[in-house]
Amino acid sequence: MRTTRRTALAAGLSLLVAAPALGQVFPSRPIRIIVPTAPGGSLDILSRLTARHLGERLGWQVAVENRSGGAGNIGFDAVAKSRPDGYTILIGSDPLTVNPSLFPNLPFDPLRDFQPLTMIATLSQVLVVHPSLPAQSFVEFVALAKSRRLEISIGSAGTASPGHMAVAMLNAAGVPMTHVPYRGGGPAVQDTVAGNIQGGIMTLPAALPFIRERQIRALAITSSARSPFAPDVPTMAEVVPGIVVDSWQAFFLPAGVPPEILARLNTEIVAVINLPAVQDFLRNQAFVAVGGTPEALGAFVRADVPKWREVVRQTGLKLD
Repeated sequence: MRTTRRTALAAGLSLLVAAPALGQVFPSRPIRIIVPTAPGGSLDILSRLTARHLGERLGWQVAVENRSGGAGNIGFDAVAKSRPDGYTILIGSDPLTVNPSLFPNLPFDPLRDFQPLTMIATLSQVLVVHPSLPAQSFVEFVALAKSRRLEISIGSAGTASPGHMAVAMLNAAGVPMTHVPYRGGGPAVQDTVAGNIQGGIMTLPAALPFIRERQIRALAITSSARSPFAPDVPTMAEVVPGIVVDSWQAFFLPAGVPPEILARLNTEIVAVINLPAVQDFLRNQAFVAVGGTPEALGAFVRADVPKWREVVRQTGLKLD
């Protein structure tokens, strides 16, 4: 009988301890968004825009933390290993689904270790060059690269970034150039503007302000269709068939987040994306806003991983 009373007392105490946690309202403390690139690129732009409005809606600070390096793997791994409580959010893009095909023994799996939250936007990658490069069009750029009269160095947001994949695809198609990886699109475009490299392939949002100021020249975009934000800039595929890189950016959580917290964050972030001021900002920055359900993003990611595995196989791309 004593054992029964003692067991009952212990069970009651455990319930009293657990009750506040079970009844805790989310959020009850600040949230952080992990950006796997350096400040200044499109991921950084979107994360800070979302953080400001999401914080206003939730009534808690939403901080942005840049964890660049390792082709995004440092930031990805940090989120994969974080507590699945909704207080750590990843803003991810193409490298999340490309990296498994390039890096052996990754400490995370994009399909197993992340919970899709919502697609933020799609966007174009753009090939830009310093005005001193003697190529006024993508046709001239291809001819210049093939002539080998000049070794052309093209920067990107980093190893396994969409720009890197586009360079690999161009090299495989017989358009030689040297890839220069940076820790984000911001540093890559800055070095292109400074003339430290001949050109770069980075997101149109990251490059657009410098294109508008004529500090760099846009020659081609990597998307499957011309961008409505730069309709006079041809696609790469118009000149070199098969060179297509459609880019995306989305929010993820570590796997295992409770469904009610996932639903709350999805609702709030999609509401932020649909704010008129945010929609205007995205259009002005050359993003195509998406939003949508976790299920839709999950289906997209499951299709994207094998797609890039095949591209890596066809190009023979290997990391040094």
